[in-house]
Amino acid sequence: MTDQSELNSRAALCRKLAQREPANRTFWMAEAENWSRLSKETLQGEDSARIDSGILARLRVQSSKFLLIMA
Repeated sequence: MTDQSELNSRAALCRKLAQREPANRTFWMAEAENWSRLSKETLQGEDSARIDSGILARLRVQSSKFLLIMA
C-alpha cells in the first residue's frame, strides 16, 4: 500500500519532469494530477490499492532516467 507522502512525492517528481521535458509536458502534468488526486482520495480514507501498476512502472523508469540525468 502506498502512503500519502509517497503519492505527493510522485506528483512533485512528475511536475519536475514536466519542466525538464517540455515535449512531454502534457503527459507529466496529467500524471502529476493523477498522483495528487490519489493522494487526496487516500487522505479521505479511500483505498490506495487502486493505483494502476502500469503508471507505477512508467514512473519508476522515468524517475530513474531523471535521477541519472541529475547525477
